Amino acid sequence: MVNFVDEYPRQLDERGRIILPAKVRENMSETVYVTRSMSDKCLQLYTQEEWDKISEKINQLPTATDRNAAAFVRLFFGKATSAVIDKQGRVPIAKRLMEYANLKKDVVLVGANTRLEIWDSEEWDRYQDELSDDIMMDGILNYGLNI
Repeated sequence: MVNFVDEYPRQLDERGRIILPAKVRENMSETVYVTRSMSDKCLQLYTQEEWDKISEKINQLPTATDRNAAAFVRLFFGKATSAVIDKQGRVPIAKRLMEYANLKKDVVLVGANTRLEIWDSEEWDRYQDELSDDIMMDGILNYGLNI
């Protein structure tokens, strides 16, 4: 399992590709999956290994009898795309996904443990400005983390 940490300022090229840092891609397979975040205006990039784990969990949902489960599956997989990392370490981002996350030229790759998040750099700065130490402490207490 790959654990992603750190922030990496990047730029989208004219064809909508992001160069992954060498230290990020060294443990990744050639194929990755990019989808919309369910909670923020960013994208999520998963390795093949992590995508397979998520898919396995989602495939357990009762989509034949539960409309909400079926809708979730359609949206989650329907809004995702697979991409191949080229020899220069570039990942193409689908135009519809770039539009969803308002990605412009300057972006930030944010390590989020089992995935990378792709943020527009201005949006990432705004998001961080809104966070406070109290929110971090509430999260630690509410989720029983002892760190």
